Amino acid sequence: MNEQVDQEPLRTPPGRLFRKYLYSIVALAFAALAINTSFDVWFSYHEQKQLLAATQREQAASAAIQIGQFISQIETQVRWLSHLPPELSTNEDVRLNAIRLLRLSPAIAELTELDSNGREQVRVSRRVADRIGSNIDQSSSAAFRGANEGRAYYGPVYFFGDTEPFMTLATRGSGSSPNVVIAEVNLRFIWDLVAGIRVGNTGKAYVVDRLGVLIAHPDLWPALRRSDLSGHPDVRAGLDGVGPPSGGLIKEDFAGQRVLSTYATVPSLGWLVFVELPLSEAYAPIYASIGRSTFLLIVLLASATLVSLWLSRRMAVPIQMLTQGARRIGSGDLGQRLAIKTGDELEALGDQFNRMAAHLRESYATLERKVIERTSELEKARDHALAEHDAAERARSVAVAANETKSRFLAVVSHELRTPLNGVMGVLQLLDDGRLSEVQRRHLATAAASGETLIALVDAILEYARLEASTEALETRDFRLDQLIETAADLMRPQAFGKGLSFDLACDPSVGTSVHGDPVRLNRILLNLIGNAIKFTPSGGISVHAAIERRDDHALLRAVVRDTGIGIAPDMHERIFEDFVQADDSIARRFGGTGLGLAIARRLTRLMRGDLTVESTPGNGSVFTLVVPLGKAAGGIAQGTLPPQSRPLRVLLVDDDPINCEVGEAILTRLGHRAAIASNGAAAVALAGSQPFDVVLMDLHMPDMDGVETATRIRQLPLRPMPRIIVVTADASPSTRQRLASAGISKVVSKPILIGALREAIEDEPARGATEAPLASGALIDRHFLDDQKALLGIGQITKLQHLLRETSETLIADIVAAAAAGDARQLARSAHQLGSAASALGLISLFERCREIEEAAPSMSPEACRDAARELAALRDASISALDNLLTPQTAPPENQ
Repeated sequence: MNEQVDQEPLRTPPGRLFRKYLYSIVALAFAALAINTSFDVWFSYHEQKQLLAATQREQAASAAIQIGQFISQIETQVRWLSHLPPELSTNEDVRLNAIRLLRLSPAIAELTELDSNGREQVRVSRRVADRIGSNIDQSSSAAFRGANEGRAYYGPVYFFGDTEPFMTLATRGSGSSPNVVIAEVNLRFIWDLVAGIRVGNTGKAYVVDRLGVLIAHPDLWPALRRSDLSGHPDVRAGLDGVGPPSGGLIKEDFAGQRVLSTYATVPSLGWLVFVELPLSEAYAPIYASIGRSTFLLIVLLASATLVSLWLSRRMAVPIQMLTQGARRIGSGDLGQRLAIKTGDELEALGDQFNRMAAHLRESYATLERKVIERTSELEKARDHALAEHDAAERARSVAVAANETKSRFLAVVSHELRTPLNGVMGVLQLLDDGRLSEVQRRHLATAAASGETLIALVDAILEYARLEASTEALETRDFRLDQLIETAADLMRPQAFGKGLSFDLACDPSVGTSVHGDPVRLNRILLNLIGNAIKFTPSGGISVHAAIERRDDHALLRAVVRDTGIGIAPDMHERIFEDFVQADDSIARRFGGTGLGLAIARRLTRLMRGDLTVESTPGNGSVFTLVVPLGKAAGGIAQGTLPPQSRPLRVLLVDDDPINCEVGEAILTRLGHRAAIASNGAAAVALAGSQPFDVVLMDLHMPDMDGVETATRIRQLPLRPMPRIIVVTADASPSTRQRLASAGISKVVSKPILIGALREAIEDEPARGATEAPLASGALIDRHFLDDQKALLGIGQITKLQHLLRETSETLIADIVAAAAAGDARQLARSAHQLGSAASALGLISLFERCREIEEAAPSMSPEACRDAARELAALRDASISALDNLLTPQTAPPENQ
């Protein structure tokens, strides 16, 4: 059975090799013949096309020469008449000479002699009676002026009686007062010449004058119509002096038939002689040549097929014999020998198969034993690997359980330590009521910074674990960079002075700005660097320098901490940033520490997409350089100051700790919000169901019912609108954040509560007021928006805006009415846009929305609809201004005397 399966892949379909060779040889022969024929046809096509074009150019040039000779002959005859001395001949002699010339040259229809002043002396004509001594003034004629300006004058072609073409030719005599002879030349000769040109069997020729007008054609009708061909590209090119293409030009003739065309220029006249031959006739020899080549290709291909069939059979038969013999050897018949006698490489291949079969027969005896031995080794290796895998799984389970226990322990410890710190930080923030002196405020800022440092020390319990697990997340906000650096320096300066060290702080003026970043972690890095400098500097001093480099979309902080301490060996410059590493064991015994400070500092720096480096030499101190990118502050609010209050909100504060409740209520009141207190989850659900709230500020860890369950029950209440829920917690573990995200809670404020962070979280959705208190249908003014504008700008500025809006809107309404009366939809849309923009500044919402609708619909409105819209906007503007006056009058009127 195995032998049969092994044989299947070796079966070769009968005739496949034969067909392969046959198709290959035929394809090669066909490709060679096709390429040769294609090149032959290609070159033959171009050569014959060039020959046709050259023949047509010769015909056009010959006709142009004949026309030029015809005109030159007449010009010579006329010039003979003009060169007779006027003082030696009378007008009668001139008339007799002109009659002789008319008899000699039938193409001349009329001769006129003018004296040097342009007065007619003699006129002899075939069409009218002769005239002698008429003295008619023809000095303004084009022929007289042209003959005097040049050697000869050739006038434009015209048709006499719309039947025959004529041309005016004028020459000037010699002498001091030369006369001018004007001849009217019949161009019928050119018609006969064009009609006599034979271009193939169906081709034709025609003549165009220097203005692009057809003057001669085998078909007289186009010429009699004086067809203007100056717009045709080939005619325009010829008139501009551009020669015809060497291969001719393919275009359509008057009948719409595609022809091969070329042209030649008549010397001195600027006329063009065109010769055209239909493409079907012009390319007939080429098509015949292609047909002969194709027939020859087919004959040669048939011959190549027969030769390929014979060669393929000669090659395929021995190969098939070799395949059959190899199949028997492959099936296990190792005693089989191939007998191929071709005297070439195929015979050598058969001998190689025979030697291979003999070698296989020798090695087959030991193959089965080797397979059994290898199978046994693999089974042992598999059992060992399974045992190691089971041990690794057990160790992994133990590690996972230990990590979960550690995470729960750290969360509980962090929560219990942060709770009293929350009260300390809250009271410190509430002490700044605006009545402190500058020294007291500075001491208060230092105390607050110390509190934040204490919080940072608590956070250090979790910091390393979070960094190891890659779960550390930045908490960014706006802050004053110079205040942060000065506070850090003020906090560490007493330690430096206590050791007798100098402490210098130099901040570039560019540092005195508000930036956006993580102030807590940046402060932690600065404190670590300054603390290390103080710790490892026995004598000398510490200096801190900070500067800001402005970039397009961010600012780059460069802080340098320099000391005169013990220094660091070059091979330790990178190792000191590794975990639990100090310069050497003596350093650890002398100065203490765990070796984690710089490791955490660099990880935090790189988390903020910055870098922390060191330059140091043993005995010469160290220089630590901190480079951190910081964003631009949204509103430029300084740290320690509160931005203007927004609309007061109703906040439900939920916390089981009374200290946190007291501090939270005081902070909310300071921010201008109304707070209600609930000491547990059940009380919070009850209060949320009985009173409307904008925000629920809830502690996560509470007895009986935690924050997630309380939030879920509040969301199940039929509240309209539903309050936003913000969780306050010190637990920043990944499992807690995942649990909050699963419950739909995305906003989290860390303990202890900082007043800036709380305000930013509560007022994070400025558009929510519009959704919670929608305008009544048909309301003219958005009251909430107007109230916000009054709180932001002040009543004085609002009054100025009110007066300005009244004047501006009155002018814009007048423009809208005028545009509607004139039917100017574009001006109507522009004025409506300006009126809507002005109305939106003070919350005239109905007027704004109607202006926007009319602006969009104005291009498609009828004149009557434009006038109706103008009247509607005028009435709506008056009503909106009146409503605004009623709302602002009680507040803008002066107080009454009491």
